[in-house]
Amino acid sequence: MTISLQQRDARREALVEFPPPKRLMKGLPPGRLQLDDATISRCVRAALSAGWEPETRGKPVTFMVDAEGN
Repeated sequence: MTISLQQRDARREALVEFPPPKRLMKGLPPGRLQLDDATISRCVRAALSAGWEPETRGKPVTFMVDAEGN
């Protein structure tokens, strides 16, 4: 699953990619990954610490995170 992070009135977005849920890999019916506010805030902090600068211009930056958003 991929989510897009974009700061209001900013130019560059960040794409945060999560690994697929284990249910999909074991052949069980597909399920949606549930994200809570704490996971989203960890994603934003991880993207900022990895070098995402929302005020700069350019293509979207892609980050891989674990299931907890780190």
